[in-house]
Amino acid sequence: MYCLADCNNFFVSCERLYDPTLNGRPVVVLSNNDGCVIARSNEAKAMGIPMGCPAFQIKKHTGSANFSQVVQLSARHTLYHDISLRIMSLLGRNCERLEVYSVDEAFFQAPFNDPAQNERFLRDLVERIYKYVGIPVSIGYAPTRTLAKIASHIAKKNPTTTQGVYGLTDASKIASALEKTAIGDVWGIGRRLTESLHNRGVATAAQFVEYPTSLIRSLYNITVAHTHAELKGIDCTAASPVTIAHKSIMNSRTFGGLITSRNEVQAAVVHFAEHCSRQLRREGSVAGTVMVYVRGDRYREDVPFYSNSCQLNLATPSSSALTIVHYALQAFSCIFKEGFAYRKAGVMLLNIKPEKTVQFNLFDKEDHNKQNRLMQAIDRINSRYATQTINLASTSSTGEWKPRQKHLNDKTQGCLHIYSGMIASSKKNKKNL
Repeated sequence: MYCLADCNNFFVSCERLYDPTLNGRPVVVLSNNDGCVIARSNEAKAMGIPMGCPAFQIKKHTGSANFSQVVQLSARHTLYHDISLRIMSLLGRNCERLEVYSVDEAFFQAPFNDPAQNERFLRDLVERIYKYVGIPVSIGYAPTRTLAKIASHIAKKNPTTTQGVYGLTDASKIASALEKTAIGDVWGIGRRLTESLHNRGVATAAQFVEYPTSLIRSLYNITVAHTHAELKGIDCTAASPVTIAHKSIMNSRTFGGLITSRNEVQAAVVHFAEHCSRQLRREGSVAGTVMVYVRGDRYREDVPFYSNSCQLNLATPSSSALTIVHYALQAFSCIFKEGFAYRKAGVMLLNIKPEKTVQFNLFDKEDHNKQNRLMQAIDRINSRYATQTINLASTSSTGEWKPRQKHLNDKTQGCLHIYSGMIASSKKNKKNL
């Protein structure tokens, strides 16, 4: 039996954790540069604000009379990540075979065969997460991951009756849930596939299940066939695992405005390269290729548009920030041109493989063991105190490249460093959880 723990309105819940005045009010969290809505409170959903709505269109959906009631907040992803780590740590200590699916979702195995015992255990887990972390969580459990997704959605939509936990354990419950689930709400069914199925008269998950398996396989790919099977209660985990190794890692950002300064764009590239190298080390992997790209604003007619990219192969695959930043700066020097205004840049790492499989280059003069020890020391310090306690000097700049964040919540501004200290303290003393 699979369980899915899903944090309710996660980004909004994180903001409310340190600012209780937001409770009961319509709140939306905006994406980078305060562009569009990426999280909504239940009150904001009730006002008709859709996910992905551009910030300038919120007034159109709420009406001028209600627009002033909506609290718009700039995203604070570092805070959300830290709170997510604490939730996943708590789940990992209480659950079997935890698989983190996203920043606010994780799959795990139900500990008991008896549904009643599972129900009691999961309700206690929901209460424990809220007690220790302060984030409301809904848990759904079912024979397959796809059905567990539907079950968690039901638990989230009906908190009073379900108390945050709902199970699809028998045929009648599953049939009823599939009848009420729109095909577009099924995990793995995207927008284009939804349109295709609508054209074939499929509007609900129940209608999709009624299609013969042979017809599904002939019309669509194997992923859709697995979704079809999982909705029938057939576990396809072995054929389609949730967690797979990254084939590439990318970090990029749209700048807060047009930038002409070479130093500012270069500082952004170094920041992105450092972030990618940290991700590599967390996964125990190394990269063999570094790709850097820069881009102007194609919609501006008052400045010339320029876009280019460059990728370089490393002499020896590495996860060291020093090595990756070195190659990223080389690639950046190849593509940067004076006289243009830049709107976006990014770094991508390719040819990723496990660190243990690295074959060293005979002609490489770098002391990789020394660099690895240095990176481990830096990671330990940054993990204990804050992510940016130690970074490369080449990241220093005026910060013009950073995205606009005009709606940061002042009440959570000082809480981020305090919370990072709490995380560090809890790592030293696990009895806190």
